[in-house]
Amino acid sequence: MNCGSPHLPSHPRRSAYLGLALSFALASLATDAAATQRRKPARRSPPAPVSPMVGKDIRITRLDGLEIVGKLVKLDLQGVTYLNAGGEQAAIALENIAVLTFGEPVKRIDARFVSDARQAVEALGRINALVNGNPTFSQYVGLVTDARVAVETFLVKYNDYEDQGDFFDDLRAVLRSYELARPLWMTMQGADRRVSLTESAPELAPILRLYPDLRSTEYNQNGRYPTDKVIAYVWNRAGQRLRQVRAQLDQLASKAS
Repeated sequence: MNCGSPHLPSHPRRSAYLGLALSFALASLATDAAATQRRKPARRSPPAPVSPMVGKDIRITRLDGLEIVGKLVKLDLQGVTYLNAGGEQAAIALENIAVLTFGEPVKRIDARFVSDARQAVEALGRINALVNGNPTFSQYVGLVTDARVAVETFLVKYNDYEDQGDFFDDLRAVLRSYELARPLWMTMQGADRRVSLTESAPELAPILRLYPDLRSTEYNQNGRYPTDKVIAYVWNRAGQRLRQVRAQLDQLASKAS
């Protein structure tokens, strides 16, 4: 009696089925591999080019004369799309545009600002006219006091006009020059009048800080300076800067609305 493991004879039909299934599987793998090799990646459309002008400041003048400012979003044959001052997107057709300008909009200046600035400048101008004649000390002091009130009143009123910083600085410098000449002139008053001052003199030291090039002039006589010459020098420099202030004011006036 054979007690070993039973041996099942192979079934010819089962072997045929297995072989056929394996053939189909191999054929399917080969087909998928070939299809993968033939398949090309989908071509993506290149992104639309972005104009370097997008985001730039623009100023639009409509046919009816109305002016619009904003930032460019899109410009094409249909019109201009822009962001207005409130950050909202708007559009205008080309046929309604008279002028389209790129760049920062021209800042308009308040006409009242120009008028008040002119009053301050005229107060300084009265000092300049006085010193070009034959002024007395008391006349000079009176006009300098008036100019200080006019200039400081103007600067306090418009201290939030940050974009006019250069104009304000020049205005202060002219006033400061005229004010510093007053103590110099005072040293020439009375019986103890001083016709010259050393660099360390409290009346002269701030002048040299404001105008350091005074040291390189002929008025520097081994560290001493003739008082009347220094006063004339300060007045001359103040007059030059006052002309610059007037020119700036004329430019501002041309932008006044």
